[in-house]
Amino acid sequence: MKTLALNKHLEFAILRVGVAITILSKIAVEFSYTDLLYSQKGIIQAFLSEPLKVTYSVSLPDVVVFLGIQNEHLFLNVLYTLFGISAVMLLIGFKTKINAGICLFIHMIVFNGYNLLTFGFDGFLFSLLFYTLIFPVQKVFSVDRYISKQEDEEILPETYRFYVRILQVHLCIVYFVAGYSKLGGQEWMNGTAIWSAINQPQFYTWFTPMIKSVASNPVVCAALTWGTLFAETLFPLLIWVKWGKIRMVILVGIVLMHVFIGAVMGLQLFAWIMIVFDLSAFGGIFRKESAKIRDRQPGFKAFEDRYPHQLYL
Repeated sequence: MKTLALNKHLEFAILRVGVAITILSKIAVEFSYTDLLYSQKGIIQAFLSEPLKVTYSVSLPDVVVFLGIQNEHLFLNVLYTLFGISAVMLLIGFKTKINAGICLFIHMIVFNGYNLLTFGFDGFLFSLLFYTLIFPVQKVFSVDRYISKQEDEEILPETYRFYVRILQVHLCIVYFVAGYSKLGGQEWMNGTAIWSAINQPQFYTWFTPMIKSVASNPVVCAALTWGTLFAETLFPLLIWVKWGKIRMVILVGIVLMHVFIGAVMGLQLFAWIMIVFDLSAFGGIFRKESAKIRDRQPGFKAFEDRYPHQLYL
């Protein structure tokens, strides 16, 4: 059986590619509605968004005023086209830092200017774009790496661990706060929160009728509700337990939770960005489990000694 070599810093590639795909998906959803969403004559008028503005931030309305833009339709189309081109370049890893910076700036000015239209998804995209900018993601499965004169340059182990640890701590804080905040909710404690969520019209999807028929059983509904509460609250603890396959089980469970959110509640972009976050921070768990299996394969140790800078699947 042929061995497939994968860079051991695959999490950085997941981060870069996942963020780029997220941006392209966001553009595909919003491009036809940019005037409605983000022009000064759109659905959110200045007198509504202005009180929520952070005074020291740069926002899209500020840029429009500063540049004296008269044709907002053309400006928004050009801006989103640049956003898309930079996202494609980020996807393939060409001029990675420059394009990550452009994507971060464009997302930031839109995010800052229209708080009433932003959700948790936008905040997580902002954070991961920032990490993409400062982490050495251009060194993993990228055009930049292959055209660089320092093609064999490796990411130092201590540098890699430091950056990944930032992602891990950030993610653990996110899940702990999310889980802890639910502990005071009556519907979460009595096991009916999932039933209430899937019955809201704005969350209706093709899967809703099927899930309703299953979740109508009080036992199933309570299991889904308390399972979500358990996964979020205990994730920051169990993800560090190096006993058996606990880490892998909790990671798979949290990923499946987001798959459920995307499929059943229609929050696909939010679900996707969180899965990218999960795998960028803790995707190495799967690699370590695979390594345990490979170590038991005859001849693997000799192969590993010959190519110590690579991991294999």
